[in-house]
Amino acid sequence: AVSGDGQDINIFPMVAEGNSAPSRVIHVPHASGGVSFDIKHDEIYITTEHANRISVYSRKAQGDDDPLRIIQGPNTSLADPHGIYVDADRNEILVTNHGNWRKTRTGEAFALHGDSKFAFMRGSFSHPGPVEPLGPSSGKFMPPSIMVFSRTADGDAGPLRTIQGPRTRLNIAVGISRDPETGEIVVANSGDNSILFFAPNANGDVAPVRVLAGPATNLKGATGVAIDTKHNELWVTSWENHMAAVFPRKAQGNIAPLRVIHSAPQNAPLATMGRLGAVAFDPKRQEILAPN
Repeated sequence: AVSGDGQDINIFPMVAEGNSAPSRVIHVPHASGGVSFDIKHDEIYITTEHANRISVYSRKAQGDDDPLRIIQGPNTSLADPHGIYVDADRNEILVTNHGNWRKTRTGEAFALHGDSKFAFMRGSFSHPGPVEPLGPSSGKFMPPSIMVFSRTADGDAGPLRTIQGPRTRLNIAVGISRDPETGEIVVANSGDNSILFFAPNANGDVAPVRVLAGPATNLKGATGVAIDTKHNELWVTSWENHMAAVFPRKAQGNIAPLRVIHSAPQNAPLATMGRLGAVAFDPKRQEILAPN
């Protein structure tokens, strides 16, 4: 499990339940958000949002172990990567990007606190470093995308292909998976409460082959997707209504889930806030303002 608000991967036993401690921890860059496990090659892949980085670790890594390889740099075109899926059979890495880009150097990362190597790399709350002078701005906003890299890509390597453009309907794409039998790329499109399905070799500004969306789906802020080939089902997590929903594997259009698991009453309000950085009060409108 990886937390975007921290800087660790916590690894738990398969039989863990309740308030269990992890069996081991890997120190990773702050704000790492996506994780995928390659059983075939014994590797763990993670994305780091603000550093535009993919790190690949040994499955048995722990503590301050170095990654086996890093995909990072201007040629990668990674822009705020979130979801990641490793297809070991096709030797591909699938990554969703929100589109916030800045120039990065291969290996760049940091930690907010603690004693890991990342805390010393550029300074942290625990180990303040020298103040770096402001350089020329390199940031820009790019359209959201899905990027496909070679599984063995290393360093400042460009993607094999990129799905990007208005026809894709991508909008705050988060979770990503692939149907291991059909090869379809499946994306949780949080921005418009939909699940998008793309052809296996989709490239450029292409429309999804089908879309799961509409009020009957009850999807609100879809964030995760997984395919269960044994039971022919599609699992979707929906952040804004505390829900995991199960659909037929070939679902499309405005259809209701087969069944639902709730962690709270279905109509319970949720502020959907995360990583709040400041707060202000508007006395005229009697409103609280909180940048998310």
